[in-house]
Amino acid sequence: MSPLESGEREMLRGSLRRLLTGTDPEKRPAALDEFGWPELLASDPAEAVPALFETQGETVTASPALNAVMAGPLVAAGGLHRREADGAAGAAGAVDGVGEWTVVLPGPGSGWGRTGAVYAVAAGTPVTRCLDVGQPDGQATLAVVDAARSDDQGAAGPVEPVEGVDPELGLVRVVDRGSPAVRVAAQGESVTAAWAEAVAAGRRALAHELCGLSRSMLALAVDHARERRQFGQPIGAFQAVKHRLAEAKVALTAAEAAAGEAWADPGPLTALLAKLWAGRTARLTGKQAQQVLGGMGFTWEHPFHRHVRRALVLDSLLGSAPELEHELGRSLLAGGEVPRLARL
Repeated sequence: MSPLESGEREMLRGSLRRLLTGTDPEKRPAALDEFGWPELLASDPAEAVPALFETQGETVTASPALNAVMAGPLVAAGGLHRREADGAAGAAGAVDGVGEWTVVLPGPGSGWGRTGAVYAVAAGTPVTRCLDVGQPDGQATLAVVDAARSDDQGAAGPVEPVEGVDPELGLVRVVDRGSPAVRVAAQGESVTAAWAEAVAAGRRALAHELCGLSRSMLALAVDHARERRQFGQPIGAFQAVKHRLAEAKVALTAAEAAAGEAWADPGPLTALLAKLWAGRTARLTGKQAQQVLGGMGFTWEHPFHRHVRRALVLDSLLGSAPELEHELGRSLLAGGEVPRLARL
């Protein structure tokens, strides 16, 4: 598929904005499927992912689209196919819908799945089939968890909601109760490679969403600096305020460049750097915007708190900025050289 023209890209993002803000959370997966976003993801992920995830960040909405982004390599490694409405397996190569699979994400600092608390982004939709990658016996294993079933004693399924800092995101906790509704789909190096590819895809998507959040937080602060007046002039005229906003803008520009480079030269390292810069930028922009907003930013009525809470949670998924700094250091030490990341 040829790259979209700038006008077409704006139309795509405008349509996604209307879909996300005008559709109830539980209906968004079906709406995205009807819109054709999974097909765009399959044919042109470099257009589909930034368009949707940046819009989610800007509007502070949520969908289970992160699962669709990450599931592809895992589904291929496990030889899994789309399940049709009658329960039969679909044809190989069929495009999975946004809600077909749920990918289990390791919790902060837990490394591979099943070594600590693990989560998934459900965004208010029912979780039915989970893809869980772990190392239960020292070997990379891809397991399929039927989260909709309970065990023979009537115990609840292995998924429970997480309220936490940002309940609107729809995180769930996947609890391993030794349920019989777990089956191994694949093991070995193919799973390791697929998980690395899935993580890179997820980090690219989250980087774009964090950039969208930062852009929206900066816009809230800029609007406030223009409207709020002290000593007879807008507070944006004061040097201290200008410096805070400029620092956030510079960081955002760098994060957007890193996110773009992750598509120009796709790979685990560029995806890691994109997520790292985006997470640091979201925290920095949140801090500076809060300083500019002052007391208004602390009120429940002002939308700023929703952006900050979403940024904190998204930064923690698939490696927070500090965790990714350590991962990057280990990678550079193991390789023994500093790779060339971008053509300048």
